[in-house]
Amino acid sequence: MALAETQKLLARLYTNTEFRERFFANPQAVGAELGLSDDESHQLAQLSVQDVNLFANSLKWKRLGEVRQFLPRTHLALGKNFNALFWKYAESYIPSGIKKHRQDAIAFADFIAKVARDEGIEPPWVGDLVRYEQTWVLAYPASIYLRVRWFRYPVHQPENLDICIAKPTILVWWRFLGRLRLLSMRL
Repeated sequence: MALAETQKLLARLYTNTEFRERFFANPQAVGAELGLSDDESHQLAQLSVQDVNLFANSLKWKRLGEVRQFLPRTHLALGKNFNALFWKYAESYIPSGIKKHRQDAIAFADFIAKVARDEGIEPPWVGDLVRYEQTWVLAYPASIYLRVRWFRYPVHQPENLDICIAKPTILVWWRFLGRLRLLSMRL
């Protein structure tokens, strides 16, 4: 097996729990599915399951720490649920590229917003809050940016989140000539 293919397979072992469990339960069968020879499957099966799991968990914790930095208010609002949601999300999305932590945070924000909409997580305004923080993450690196978003709650006012009541709010982000301004208007 070529080096690139080996690295890709190891990355999958470290990032996909279901695949890792299937592989270590029956390395020959899973190896055959992937087109590995018996010898290659046997070599990979010699990896310590405990070490692979330990490394896989350390990668997830690192990702969580990076994402938490992009979504600090959402993390604060969700508390331990932030971590639980991240573990669920991390099983289905693996970031790639040079700005993977930023992309990871954007995708995780989408995941939280969907869960908030579909399953109704507490607090009720967390879906708006994560969309608000996600917009900042999207706006920050852009040299020119314009975004208008509607929110049910005034999540741009952190001092009011403890007693947050619904107040329809429109927020506008814009950046021209390297400056980012936020204008908020309440309906």
